Amino acid sequence: MTSGRRELTWQACDALAAAGRKPSIASVREWTLANHGRKQGSDTDTQADINAWYTVLLATKQQQSIASLPEEIAALARSLWRKANEAAADSLADQRQTIEAELEKTHAGTQAAIAAADAANKHAAAIGHQLDVAQASIRHLEEALAQARATIDATALRHTTELQHRDAQIAALREDAIRMEADYTARLAELEGLRRHAILQIDDARTETKYWRGESERNAQSYQAQLEASRREGIEARSALAGVTGRLSAVEESLAAAQERNAGLEAALEAALTRVIHATTATRNKTASASEGSGRRHRGHVDFKRRKL
Repeated sequence: MTSGRRELTWQACDALAAAGRKPSIASVREWTLANHGRKQGSDTDTQADINAWYTVLLATKQQQSIASLPEEIAALARSLWRKANEAAADSLADQRQTIEAELEKTHAGTQAAIAAADAANKHAAAIGHQLDVAQASIRHLEEALAQARATIDATALRHTTELQHRDAQIAALREDAIRMEADYTARLAELEGLRRHAILQIDDARTETKYWRGESERNAQSYQAQLEASRREGIEARSALAGVTGRLSAVEESLAAAQERNAGLEAALEAALTRVIHATTATRNKTASASEGSGRRHRGHVDFKRRKL
């Protein structure tokens, strides 16, 4: 696992150096992600691999330089290089131990932080659920509040309209009251005038009543005298009427007798007329002129008798 990680890091360093870029943790991770789609190791491991790559590169360059020196000098240089590498290796091992210890502490802290984060996430999830419930409650309360506000607004508008209508009614009633009060005052003044006029008329009537009472008493006395005279005249008239009534009865009896006589005369006249008609009918054919003249004289005589009767 370590050799695979180091080889991948060294490939990245070689590619970056060939491109003229300095290998670093960020550039190495960028290259490995771009070319292999992954990254391996922590930042500390990657930095250690980069340091080892620089060591190998430096050793390679030194070996190339030593190869051109005399054998004694080259041997001395190789000995010094070996000792320097050993010292660097020892120092690097010490640093690695220190870094690994720090990494363990960091890992422990990371695990604790992860546990705390998990707990925080759980707590956050619980709080989120509570928040969702609270938000749902808030939305429900907001909807209820909006509905209540709408109801309140509608009620307020209705009450405002009713109050305006009542104010208008009160104003109209106030105007009616003022007008009625003015009418009442005018009528009261009119009644007061009528009362005073009535008092004057009553006084006048009382005075006039006294006058006419005296006149009535005087007229009653005069009427009583006239009544006595009328009674006497009535008695006399009744006596005269009794005489006239007796004479009228005699006249009526005479008239009834005359009517009976007239009835007998009419019957006799009718019988005579019938005989005359029969006689004239028998002689009608003798002569036209004599018969016609005789008929006219006869009818004239009959009409004269009827008119006379």
